[in-house]
Amino acid sequence: MTSFCMIGSLILGIGAWISAFAGIISRKQPCLFSAGSFALCALSLLLQLLEIKYLAGIGDFSAIDDTIHAVVLAASVLVGVAVILNAAAIVRAKRRK
Repeated sequence: MTSFCMIGSLILGIGAWISAFAGIISRKQPCLFSAGSFALCALSLLLQLLEIKYLAGIGDFSAIDDTIHAVVLAASVLVGVAVILNAAAIVRAKRRK
């Protein structure tokens, strides 16, 4: 369960950034790419929460304690970069109109 959540979260997070970048370079419907980017970002964070829930369920609180700081940092970077890229996509789309 843990490896599925970690790998899935990583893939979805990278997908969120790729989708946001595609929104920047896209000439058609950049807002659709932004919506997809935020959805992938949310799913990535959800997998992290499910992993923490699983670890708490099996009573592995030391694993949560060991990894929570890295999870918070990674989630902050994921959301921060996604917001910046999506804002750039929206600004660029407005300039084209």
